[in-house]
Amino acid sequence: MSRLALHGVRALALWLCAAAALAATSAPAGKTRPPTANAAPCEACHGVHGEGAPLAAIPRLAGQSADYLAKQLDDYENHTRDNVIMRNFARGLSGSERAQLGAYYATLAAPHTAETVVPSAQQLVRGRQLAFEGDEVERVQACDNCHGPDGSGLPHSAPYLAGQSAEYLASQIRAWQKGTRKNDAGKLMVTVAEQLSSADITAVSAYFASRGTEAN
Repeated sequence: MSRLALHGVRALALWLCAAAALAATSAPAGKTRPPTANAAPCEACHGVHGEGAPLAAIPRLAGQSADYLAKQLDDYENHTRDNVIMRNFARGLSGSERAQLGAYYATLAAPHTAETVVPSAQQLVRGRQLAFEGDEVERVQACDNCHGPDGSGLPHSAPYLAGQSAEYLASQIRAWQKGTRKNDAGKLMVTVAEQLSSADITAVSAYFASRGTEAN
């Protein structure tokens, strides 16, 4: 924690996240941290290895597309994605620093954190259906059409979902539903989220969380 303090965390709320996020797991053998812009403020919530904090609905950054991560920082800065903590952080960064951070986290790997709530078999079956097939009756296309095989992500296009926490995934789908998140191209996620029931949100979030990092 002393190293974080020396770098200066920009918002008190980041420190409040630290207790949950800094239960950091060990880096995989042979992995070294590449040089980058100052990532210490990010580590307070997102973890030393970008593993996220599932119980706090804080996403994994490790291995995510550099383009996607940089875009999210840009969107926080210009208010097209809303989060007070992230907006305050992002607007203190230059465009090149946001790109550097995106590139840095794209290189990291982190062990998957097991979910505390075990989904039912029925939820996993329904979640897999939505992921692979969608639901024609509900006018929901398959998640994998955009997010890649089993939610593994498509560089320059869509983030990975596999291995994100169910809490984070569900919170974002609900944000799309409510219109508090609206930074997708063509409002595709808004359209999909509006068709999902609460049960379907829980099911598909649990399914992708259960995939761990093997698909990333």
